[in-house]
Amino acid sequence: MKREGQFLSRDEIAALSAACSSEYRDVVWVLALAGLRWAELAGLKVGDRVKVPGEGLRLQRTVMSNVATGSLFEDTLKNKRSRTVPLVAELVPIIDKWCEGKKAGDWIFHAPKGGPLSEPNWKRSVGWSAAIKKIDRPTLRVHDLRHTCASLWLGAGADPKVVQRILGHASAAMTIDLYGHLIDNNLWDSAKRVGGSLGASEAQTETRTDEDEDESAG
Repeated sequence: MKREGQFLSRDEIAALSAACSSEYRDVVWVLALAGLRWAELAGLKVGDRVKVPGEGLRLQRTVMSNVATGSLFEDTLKNKRSRTVPLVAELVPIIDKWCEGKKAGDWIFHAPKGGPLSEPNWKRSVGWSAAIKKIDRPTLRVHDLRHTCASLWLGAGADPKVVQRILGHASAAMTIDLYGHLIDNNLWDSAKRVGGSLGASEAQTETRTDEDEDESAG
């Protein structure tokens, strides 16, 4: 049976990052606000940092783990197509800090002894198990930070097509299939906004028009 994804609020992201040990806690924010798959984050190099047309990361490769040996190797992106993800304001200083003093071909999130960063080693280094228990999310997966990104962007009113491009889904239909319940929440929020502004003024205009017609008829 497919496991439902979990979503963190911004306060929970901050709490999780604070609960993680070492400077590698920064990874929590990048995964949660940029929506990267772990392999995409591990594959980031300094030369992938872009500033045109805006602050962002150009995703061009992944770093995968060999199932048999556990060794890491470079591979193409899941859908074979590069994409650029925008950096929200909170992520700009984080990425810049990790890029500082490095060459274009260096890994942004390098392992402590060099080379790309693996998920199991990262989880051990930050004390992931203890951290998720501390924020009362004992079953949270690293991949749930990607779901969190979708939740935050859709909750902010982003178009599903925008979220599709951020997450690297094959189509907006796939994004809607995965996160349709979050889009449904936006429907009701939008209904409140429309009903409280445009809808209310239109209703008042229609009422006045009907009254004017009644007076003319009388």
